[in-house]
Formats: sequence, structure tokens, C-alpha cells
Amino acid sequence: MKAVLITRHGAPDVLTVDDLPKPEPKENEVLVKVHYASLNHLDLWIRKGSPAYPVSFPHVSGADGSGIVEKLGAGAEGVSPGDRVLIFPGISCGQCVWCEKGLDNQCETYEIMGSKRPGSLQEYVAVPDQNVIPIPDSIEFEQAAAFPLAYLMAWHLLFGRAKLTSNDTVLVSGAGSGVGMAALQIAKWKGAKVFATTTGRHKISKIKLGGAEDVFFDEKDSDYSKWIAKKTELKGADVVIDHVGPATWEKSLRSLAKYGRLVTCGATSGPVVNMDLRHLFSRNLSVLGGRMGTQREFQDLCAPIFHGEIKPVIDKIFPMEEITSAHDYFEGRQQVGKILIKIK
Repeated sequence: MKAVLITRHGAPDVLTVDDLPKPEPKENEVLVKVHYASLNHLDLWIRKGSPAYPVSFPHVSGADGSGIVEKLGAGAEGVSPGDRVLIFPGISCGQCVWCEKGLDNQCETYEIMGSKRPGSLQEYVAVPDQNVIPIPDSIEFEQAAAFPLAYLMAWHLLFGRAKLTSNDTVLVSGAGSGVGMAALQIAKWKGAKVFATTTGRHKISKIKLGGAEDVFFDEKDSDYSKWIAKKTELKGADVVIDHVGPATWEKSLRSLAKYGRLVTCGATSGPVVNMDLRHLFSRNLSVLGGRMGTQREFQDLCAPIFHGEIKPVIDKIFPMEEITSAHDYFEGRQQVGKILIKIK
């Protein structure tokens, strides 16, 4: 079978498409014939090399995917050969204290598909049966591959952490990204008023189509905290989604209303930020972290997507043979929404 291989750490040209043996599903695993996979920042970090994600070469990344069940391993349940399915990216043990509490995203052995075990960027992938979710006929394979990681992350940030209500005003920083667009769409679906920022002027119209009331073009030395203050009659945003890190952190913090919640899930511009604690406690602000999401939250997310109430935004689809170009495009931050890779 064909697979996208990372043969060493480095630039996109370290990626190759080559042959690997077709995997056999182990006990309680399902073999999926992959139709589409999507790219996430995790794929970039693994390719470049990150202490958080040590891998052995050659490695196959890919957290999200969709396709058809090919074969069941011994004891595997929940699906049958021929079923249309998506891959749930979070793998947990189901037995530790965190899993027993329903907080499986904090599992002692938690991993994301494609970080330790081989991921979805290959023609066939073996997945634990609890990570294979049937999809209705109304959902195309492209949509099913586009939403699991990014939209689950956004759902967890908004509901699991920020406790979003329909009366809130939300500001999404970097709304052209997969998580940013997901947060925008989900907050709009909930009934919140949503504003957004982007560093790409060409993205503004597409972000507005996604549901933003207005979009701030975040160029060098600009300050969207003053802009959101004007848009909210000096109140500020009740919830700010920031997955960028130090490049936007102080602006995001200043954008909050009293009792506002800043929620973060990433550090694409670096891991260390500055924060004035006086501003934090004087305005009763909350700073919240979020890591992926739970299986229960994913079930809640699937409902509006499977009913067509939220439609994942797909920016561009690359064939597997153009994986280098896909990584170049991703790193150039040209996209609005998700980048997919067509496997079959």
C-alpha cells in the first residue's frame, strides 16, 4: 500500500510517498481503507521534530481520516466491513481514573492518532474499535475527515472550558485556521455574537461567510483589543479564543470584558507569554487551557454536524502525491479552514 512517510526531520521535502506493508488489525482493532485525511499543526510539528512527539523513522502521521471498514481484528465491535466511518483522533485506555471520570482527554496514556502509532496518511490504517465512528450517508467522506480534531478542540474550548452561552460575545484570534474557523462556526451555531481576527487580508470575506460579525486585519503593530472595545461599546469580549501564543497573547487578554474567559489550546508562535497579573485579578478574568476533548464531547459535536447544522469548512484538497505542496501551503498560512489529503 502507499503511505506518506516522514523519513527524517526537516522541511516539507523530507516527505515521501512510498510502499509499506498493509497492516493487519490486532485484537480490538479495525482496519480502515482511508479515503481522505486532513492536516493539522501536529503533522508539521512531527515533521519538523518536537521533543513532545518523538518518533521512529519512517513515520506516518495523520490524526483525522475517513473511509470504509475493511476488516475487523479479534474482539472488535461496533462496526462491520463496508461501513462508512471516520477516525476519532484521541486514543485513551478507558481504565485509568481520568477515563473513569469521563475525562479521557487527560488519560495517563493519552495519545493522538499519528503521533506515536501510524496515522491516517496511508491507504490502510489500523485503529482501536472505540476510535471508529460510523457516519451517515448524508455526510461526505471529505466532511468526515475535516472536522474531528479541530472541531472537537474548538467545542471543548467553548463548552468544556469557557461554558459558552448564547448571550456571550466571542473573539476568535487567527480565525482562518482549522481550530479558528471551527470555533467561529460553533459559537455562531450556539447563538453567540462572534468577531474574528486574521493576518491574511484575502481571508476576510471567507471568514465573514463563516459567521463573523466583523473581521480585524491583524497586521504588525496593530491592536485588536481597541477594535473589539469599539465593537462592543467598550465592554470587550466575554470569551477570547487564542491558539497563537505570544504574538497575540497580550492583545487577547486586553480584549476581555470583566469576568471574561481567555481560552487557549496552542502556541504556534511560541510557548512563553507575558501577563500582567494586576489586569487579571482586577477584572476577574479567567485564563483556561484546553487539550483536545472527550469522547462524550465528540458525541455532542457530531449531532449538529451529522444533521447539517454545522458544515466543516474545507479550503483545499491535495492528492497524496502532492503532500510536499500541501505542507508548503499549510506553512504559508494561506488557508481558511481545513486542508485535506485525498488518499484513495
